[in-house]
Amino acid sequence: MKVQKIVSLDVETAELASNMTNFSAFVRASLRAEAVGMDLASESARRARWARAAHTLAEMCFGYAKALWEEDRVDHTYENYEQLLYAVLEQTTMEDFE
Repeated sequence: MKVQKIVSLDVETAELASNMTNFSAFVRASLRAEAVGMDLASESARRARWARAAHTLAEMCFGYAKALWEEDRVDHTYENYEQLLYAVLEQTTMEDFE
């Protein structure tokens, strides 16, 4: 949920903000960095590492699902391994996996 919050800028900072592609994202990242005692560069690097790790994990999950599919080690009620993986990713409780 997004909440509106007004920020007062002077002429110089308004010009800087107008040249940014996403000023709100910059403000959110700056606030998060401040909350954990980091500078903005360190917070941005941490988020970039997290994004790369999430991307790598997703690639591994797709690769594993594809291998299982090709080895015929899964229930073929789905049309392809992508549908199988999406179904797994939508499960949120242990009971859903049974």
